[in-house]
Amino acid sequence: MTKIFDFSFTLDVEDIQTEPRRYRLEAPESQLSDLAGRFKLVALNSFSATVNVNMETKAQTIWIKGEIKADLVQQCVVTLGDVPEQVAESFELMLVSPETAEQLDEDEVYLDPTAPDYDAFDGPTVPVGDMVAQTLAVLMDPYPKQAGAEIKVPNGQGVAVNEDLEDKPNPFAVLSKLRDKS
Repeated sequence: MTKIFDFSFTLDVEDIQTEPRRYRLEAPESQLSDLAGRFKLVALNSFSATVNVNMETKAQTIWIKGEIKADLVQQCVVTLGDVPEQVAESFELMLVSPETAEQLDEDEVYLDPTAPDYDAFDGPTVPVGDMVAQTLAVLMDPYPKQAGAEIKVPNGQGVAVNEDLEDKPNPFAVLSKLRDKS
């Protein structure tokens, strides 16, 4: 039988091997409530993950790869009503030294959509559960909307919502006329 850990699960760096080790994480009821409050959710009904953790000793890189599954409810950004969401995503996180993370930032690696997510890490333990929980926060819909929800703006307020851009005058049209005269 596989041992199941909650999201407070940590690993000592010295226990991480080069061969991936598999871990199963599942949030008990009390942790679901705590995480829902932390991420400002209406509810977090279930949250689990299966992760593989290993270290590349040559590069001093720790890899956390796996899959997250969560059933949650967020608040609609328009109506403030409930928006249920199912998250079932694979993820990959690379933990590197602060110096390596700084170099990756300088190289703007974070702009490459194919590059793995990375984070600076320096310490004797890896907070695997917390990092997986943070990954859920990143994978959730950042702007949850109920079906058909729209922002309604009263007429005459000078605010344009979903206005057709072709109907707007070109702000550089006057400049092009000046160029033609010279």
